[in-house]
Amino acid sequence: MISLIFRCKHIWDRCVKDEITVYASQASFFIVTAFFPFIMLLLTLIQCLPNVGKSDLLSVMVRIMPQMLHSLIVSIVDDLYIKSPGTILSVTALTALWSASKGMLGIERGLNRIYGDFKRRNYVLQRLFCSIYTLIFMLVCVMSLVLLIFGKNIERLLFRYLPILAPAARLVISLRILFALAVFLFTFVGLYTIVPAKKQKPRQQLPGAVFTAVGWLIFSYAFSIYFTHFSNFSYMYGSLTAVVLLMLWLYICICILFVGAELNGFLEKSHYHI
Repeated sequence: MISLIFRCKHIWDRCVKDEITVYASQASFFIVTAFFPFIMLLLTLIQCLPNVGKSDLLSVMVRIMPQMLHSLIVSIVDDLYIKSPGTILSVTALTALWSASKGMLGIERGLNRIYGDFKRRNYVLQRLFCSIYTLIFMLVCVMSLVLLIFGKNIERLLFRYLPILAPAARLVISLRILFALAVFLFTFVGLYTIVPAKKQKPRQQLPGAVFTAVGWLIFSYAFSIYFTHFSNFSYMYGSLTAVVLLMLWLYICICILFVGAELNGFLEKSHYHI
């Protein structure tokens, strides 16, 4: 027990020394900045689908978005049907990608600090790689979100049009929480292995990836319960409540991501490999 407390304190001291909260603040700010252009980009792409009208788009978004974001979503959808889709696509794609890649750059710098590698890369190549990492990470998040929210609808569609795949789809959807956990685990292993300048062995990143994946799910669940039943943030921040809550949630999630990296670094130096 004393040994466990000592190790936890050592990891905490590493977190303080490496200033993970500074890098988490930078990353969360730019990712939140990219969130709204990304939502506009996603809605614009959906708008281009055949037989999808404004009312259809609004009904879906209101169903899956938190209530505090409903008025914002309505105004965004109204703007989409006034302006040219081509113009919106080009502007929002560039804005979202630039801001989100800047956030990923903050994560990369934080991981480099944790893993002890300060080698400078070519800035253009660095931003290019961060943009690619960002696209992959967003794709994983969207896929997990679609599976968790629309799982039953996907099962019904497959049962209707591709009945041969229905049993496999039913199994995946019934275990969608575990599937989402596995997807996040795989993503975090890749993040810890590829993003830092000092390349890591994937197997040695498993402990931190497990910690981060489980930590994200538990914290997100606890966060949603607290702010649904106990929070009075709306009285404090008014119309900015949704943005503040999103940034706070993302900030703590990225801190958990860095703590997972610190755990990997501690185990590597202590020679506790899997």
